[in-house]
Amino acid sequence: MSATIAFPVAVVIVGAGAGTRFGEPKAFATLADGRTFLETVAQTVRDAGLQRIVAVLPPRDAAKETEAITRGLTIVRNANPKSEQIVSVRLGLTALVSDPSVGALIWPVDHPFPNLMTVLAVIDAAKRTGAPFVVPTFEGRRGHPLYAHRDTWRELLTVADGGARAVVRSYGDRVAEVAVSDAGVLRDIDTRLDLGA
Repeated sequence: MSATIAFPVAVVIVGAGAGTRFGEPKAFATLADGRTFLETVAQTVRDAGLQRIVAVLPPRDAAKETEAITRGLTIVRNANPKSEQIVSVRLGLTALVSDPSVGALIWPVDHPFPNLMTVLAVIDAAKRTGAPFVVPTFEGRRGHPLYAHRDTWRELLTVADGGARAVVRSYGDRVAEVAVSDAGVLRDIDTRLDLGA
């Protein structure tokens, strides 16, 4: 099970938040292994064979954002880190409009723990089912990352209320769910205390 040229999938890492409750932008915060959230997500998708990776980040902070962290990523800036997450999703998808990808994984950077097998399972389900959206579930609860087929991007780019969640919800049972044994799909890091959970 792998990402192939015949089924190219891009990635939008949503990492432009100011990280007010966390104390710094989470994209550049470090985990126990010394890697940043951004590096962790980027490496996971690279391990899955995905190379077209767009990272939506806040205005550049030279002290935190080094070339080593962002190497190989297409960087898009969200000038307003306090904006709703859907703004960053739109910026990322807009950067992919001319890309040949059939769809994109939309991955909030504050969910750095989904593992490689989860990513491969989501991509495999997208390829097999042709579903507009594919979402991993753990113990019946939906998590991240979300796969969005290219045909859904126009709605994601124009939705007025409710953001991506509202668009996904509108597809009802056409959303494919993939049960995984990876609790990381639900693990959302809002504060530093969450890192110890």
